Amino acid sequence: MSPFFVTDNGRVIASQTINASDALTNSDIFAVVSRIASNVAMTSYKTDNPLINKAIKQPSQYINGYSFWQKVVVQLLLTGNAYVLINRDGNNIPRSFIQVPASNVQINLLSKDAGDPVNDIVYTITLDSENSKTFTVRSSDVLHFRCLVSGFDEQTRGYCGISPLVSLAQEVSIQNNSNRLANASLSHAIAPSYVIKLPQNQIKDALKENWRNQVEKMTSGVNTGRALVMDTSMDLQPLQVNPNIDSLLSNTRFSQSQIAKAFGIPDEYLNGQGDQQSSIQMMNSLYVNGLAPYVSSLTSEMSAKFGVDVRADFTNLADVDHSQLISQISSLTSSKNTVIPSRLAVRILRNNDALGLADISDDDIDSDFKASEQAGTSSVAASPPTNNNKEGDQDEEQTD
Repeated sequence: MSPFFVTDNGRVIASQTINASDALTNSDIFAVVSRIASNVAMTSYKTDNPLINKAIKQPSQYINGYSFWQKVVVQLLLTGNAYVLINRDGNNIPRSFIQVPASNVQINLLSKDAGDPVNDIVYTITLDSENSKTFTVRSSDVLHFRCLVSGFDEQTRGYCGISPLVSLAQEVSIQNNSNRLANASLSHAIAPSYVIKLPQNQIKDALKENWRNQVEKMTSGVNTGRALVMDTSMDLQPLQVNPNIDSLLSNTRFSQSQIAKAFGIPDEYLNGQGDQQSSIQMMNSLYVNGLAPYVSSLTSEMSAKFGVDVRADFTNLADVDHSQLISQISSLTSSKNTVIPSRLAVRILRNNDALGLADISDDDIDSDFKASEQAGTSSVAASPPTNNNKEGDQDEEQTD
């Protein structure tokens, strides 16, 4: 049930962490995991090999690329490890991938010093899609993504990752207890709506029930909102919710900050109270920097197993509407400080599908530039030289 176990004198003890399946029932953890997994899956991964690029973009025949990598990152965040089996063609080029649940993977470390034939990590994988067949695969054919590798625990020996959920056991427990206390306080505070005081010292239950029914009749149904008429011997007081309950509800902000901190993203994305001194661009930059470790976990592993450099493009995350790119291109092509020519600027915008330029062909762009250049040349040639001196005026400029 837990992401990993710690051994103690031969006994297996569940580590003090959060159940991965129950973690998503916490709205704050769900928000963080969903956002990180979605954004990492949206990131564009490219290599110099077109076949590998196609495999990364279309990793499976059963699920689209975005959902496939989102599922991989969710497993990485919740369990600390994610396993992807590589299917290669006859030229040893990756053509597709199979995501394997962490519970279906067993890791064995082989060493020649221990009598094994090779020094390697071997993965014993059970595939549900293959009628629960078990395969033994070498590390070169498995993408093993790790969230955090500490190297201090004896069981993983530094070859497995640790989930951020490990550090949140206490915080989530505090949040759950606070939520239960707040719910209990609200339900007990709101349930009775009125208190009825009668002058008698002791009242029989039948008389109490009769008074209760009379008050409910006066305050509900067609009488809702109407004035109440009572004699001086009766005292009716509405109950109010204890103002201290608000402080109970505010306790969740502490846990929200701790959860965001554990996953390495700004807590403003959880509590909705952004820093008023920070710009949107600064917040996006901080968030993208928080995603960098998770993206690096993917690119580093893929580069090692594919044999080519895998690069990540964060453009779609930091500048969704291309406003920053357009602003930068505009400043680089300004007449006062021209750094790049206009044609190159348009080509950059077109490659990033900005301003709808991706729908315009290169021939149309070239023809527009030629027409603009010809129009500019003809207008300059047709303009007569300007004489600022009025007719009859004498040139007052004196020369030495």
